[in-house]
Amino acid sequence: MDQFELALEKMSQMPEEQFNQLIDMEKKKICICQTCPTYNQCMTENNEALFCILGKSNCEVDQVECICSQCPAHSNFEMKHELYCTEGSEKEQRLK
Repeated sequence: MDQFELALEKMSQMPEEQFNQLIDMEKKKICICQTCPTYNQCMTENNEALFCILGKSNCEVDQVECICSQCPAHSNFEMKHELYCTEGSEKEQRLK
């Protein structure tokens, strides 16, 4: 089991309120989605981020450039994929 799978297991055992607090904290602490060239106005208006955990955007996305692999979460949790805003979370992509 890698770091990502261990983190998912821990998160799945959290009460919903604690999970939501963790997500909010991680968005502010390490998430770089908002600095990505692909991140757009719609994503900003919907306060979307942390696509690697939460899944793809609900917005129409024109892929400009992907910086997912530069995110601290990507290396910290041994993630293997990219393009989370268009392809889905790490978990979703691993299940494909």
